[in-house]
Amino acid sequence: MNDAHEHGQQEQQERHERLRELLGAHVLGHLAAPEADAVRAHLDGCAGCRAEVAELEPLVARLDAVDPTHLDERPSPAGDLGARIHSGVAAERAEREARAREDERAAARHRSRRRTTLLAAAAAVVVVALASGVALGRASAPQPPAVPLEAISLEVAGSGQQGEGGIELESAGLVAHTWGTELRFVGAGFEEGAVYRAAFRDSGGRLTPAGEFLGTGAAEMSCQLQSALLRPDVVAVVVTDADGETVLSSEV
Repeated sequence: MNDAHEHGQQEQQERHERLRELLGAHVLGHLAAPEADAVRAHLDGCAGCRAEVAELEPLVARLDAVDPTHLDERPSPAGDLGARIHSGVAAERAEREARAREDERAAARHRSRRRTTLLAAAAAVVVVALASGVALGRASAPQPPAVPLEAISLEVAGSGQQGEGGIELESAGLVAHTWGTELRFVGAGFEEGAVYRAAFRDSGGRLTPAGEFLGTGAAEMSCQLQSALLRPDVVAVVVTDADGETVLSSEV
C-alpha cells in the first residue's frame, strides 16, 4: 500500500517537472495544442508554476527586440567612453573638494563669530565690575606720556577691494617701542567674522607676525597690532586675509 502511494507521488513529481520545463515555451507560444492544453491544466492547480509564468511573461517583449543576426557580434564600448569616465570622475572630485573648502570656510567664520561674542561678553563683565574703581582712579592717577605716532599710508590691494564698498581706512600709523613696533589703524569694510593677519617685513624679506583681528563688516574698527621687530628694522607692513591674499600693504 505504501509502495503504491510512493510510486504515485513519484509519477506526479516527474509529471510536474516535465510540465515545468515547458513553461518557457508556453509563455513564448511555441507549444503545440496537446502540450499547451496540458500546461494550462497544470497551471490551474500549481501555484508555484503560475508564479514562474508571471516572472517569465515580462521578458517576452524583451526577447522580441533581440535581433538573432547580431548574436555573434561582440559589443565594443564607444571610443570616447574612457575620456567621458575620467572627465566625470574629475568633475565630481572637484565639486566634492569645492564643497569641502566652502564647509571649512563656513566653520571658520562660525568659530570666529562665536569667539567674538564670547570675548565681548567677557569684556562687558569686566567693565561692569571695574567701572566705579576706574572712574574714581582716573581723575587722580598720573596720565601716561603721549606715544609718538608715525603716520603711514596703507594701500588697499587685492581681495581688500572686493565685496560691497571694499576696505576704507581713516588713519594708519606706526608706534616705535623699546620692545618692538606697533601698528595702529582705524577703518571699515573688513568682512564680518573673517580672520585677518598683520606682519612686518624686514630688509631681508622675512615676515614677523604682528597679530590678527576679526573683520566687523561696515562697522568702523580700531586696531592695535604689535610685533617684536624693532622699528628701525621694519621696511614694510602687510595685512592678509584668511586665504593669505594681501589686502593692505605699505612700504615704510
